[in-house]
Amino acid sequence: MKNSLKYRIAFLFLLFTFTVSAQDYPYDITFYPFVDYSKGKLTFSKDSSDFNKLYAKLDSLIMLGKGKINVVQIGASHTQADIFSHEMRVRLQTFHPGLVGSRGFVFPYRMTKSNNPSNYSITYTGFWTTCRNVEWKRSCELGLSGASATTMDINARLQIKMSPKNTVAYDFNEIKVFKSPSAVQFDIVPDEDMGKYTVESVDSLGYMVFHFEKYLTEANFHFERTDEIQQSFTLYGFYLGNDNPGITYSALGINGASLTSWLGCAHLESQLQFLNPDWFVIFLGVNDGNSYSFNEDYFYNNYVAFIDRIKKYCPNAVWTFVVPNDYYLYRRRPNPAVEKEQHAVLQLVNKYNQSMFSIYDIMGGFGSSAIWVNKGLMAFDKVHMTSAGYTFCADMFFNAFLQSYSNYLDKK
Repeated sequence: MKNSLKYRIAFLFLLFTFTVSAQDYPYDITFYPFVDYSKGKLTFSKDSSDFNKLYAKLDSLIMLGKGKINVVQIGASHTQADIFSHEMRVRLQTFHPGLVGSRGFVFPYRMTKSNNPSNYSITYTGFWTTCRNVEWKRSCELGLSGASATTMDINARLQIKMSPKNTVAYDFNEIKVFKSPSAVQFDIVPDEDMGKYTVESVDSLGYMVFHFEKYLTEANFHFERTDEIQQSFTLYGFYLGNDNPGITYSALGINGASLTSWLGCAHLESQLQFLNPDWFVIFLGVNDGNSYSFNEDYFYNNYVAFIDRIKKYCPNAVWTFVVPNDYYLYRRRPNPAVEKEQHAVLQLVNKYNQSMFSIYDIMGGFGSSAIWVNKGLMAFDKVHMTSAGYTFCADMFFNAFLQSYSNYLDKK
């Protein structure tokens, strides 16, 4: 059975090698003459053995239909919009039967008067105040979502609904609620139409889990006061899970976020442990490097502080650091900071024995943004990619991961 799996994966890549010039790839990777496909791979340190446990879990899912893999991507606007991460989620969950896990973490970004991912919708009533990790003058404490929503209205309501247009049907029978650990919080309560459930709570960490008897695609909540001291409710987000084996890909992103933004989230690492991550995909750098006075050492030290904080609570996860796209500095000229960021990330790869994926190299390096704009893969601001651009890069990333898994099977 193991040899059969190996040959299936090998066939997939032989097919890719044969057909890419014909612009016909089974995962819809388009051929562009200006893309450096040879750079579309994961770069590892000399010791990549930590990834073997991730690949072994994938083995178990594919061959035995057992186990779960939890992926957590942390980033900025491209992650909040859930374009790159959505493509990765769908690719990972559908390239082999039996890999569909759950939708994972969601946050009601619409409450912050910002864009929400298209694969779920948020409806709410009542008055809410919000806070994000990119706000310079903030007095709020934040967690794994990088944002919070607070209401003092006991009559407020909140609905999360999966889109019927999703390629994968994300039903769930488990909801983890991340909230403020304060004792003055309202009780959050599922509506009666969600059916019977049990609840576990760790109030000191602001964490609770609802287990439902039936599978759902929509969650409706209201609030109750069981003690006079309860005056408000602060939400950090939801995790929508189920009992199925498979892969879950959670995306945590805030428009404009940098490493310093995430370092300012006091509950980040303690709440992340409840997602039980196997693989971190860190897609940061554009907002860190968008300065005439970029300092590589400062960037590197922030990255080290960020990794070390999270590793204390999630010591068994492996990491892939995504070097962002080439982009223009203040929309005026190509930014030399990206190459310096890549140099810093390579040091991190070797320091922690992890991996790197470089969109910068795939694009063609310094100044390549202009070509990508002309081809419709980047926006005219020469900073953000278009939906087509992020989707293409996610397909390349997925291909790189699958190739690394195939290499693992060869060695095995």
